[in-house]
Amino acid sequence: ARLADGWLPYPPEPVTFADELRELGRTAVRPVTPALYATLCVDTDPETARRRLRTSIERYYGAPLEAVASIQAVFAGTARQAAEWLAGYVAAGARHLVIRLATEDHDTGLAEFAAGVLPLLREEEPR
Repeated sequence: ARLADGWLPYPPEPVTFADELRELGRTAVRPVTPALYATLCVDTDPETARRRLRTSIERYYGAPLEAVASIQAVFAGTARQAAEWLAGYVAAGARHLVIRLATEDHDTGLAEFAAGVLPLLREEEPR
């Protein structure tokens, strides 16, 4: 029985994702679905989003945002900026996106992401 067929990294830059995906393609013994795990905080005000992301990350990890952001895919900004940022990973080969929302109210954050970011991300998709 096959338990998994995916790859779920969280590199801070799309270029790293692309490099690692190429290496995976050279070494994998069977096809895998490339995915991205990313933490996002979206707000109409990028500075508010950044403050909320900092609070969430530092509370969760007990480490400065900058330290976590140096090894993990994290983003704060507007919905359009988030879509553009995620599109970079899609262009690098990500086929599934696993998004952790840095928000106090997960249900509201999920609804806002679905209504605000996903339509813009679909616009960014290559035709």
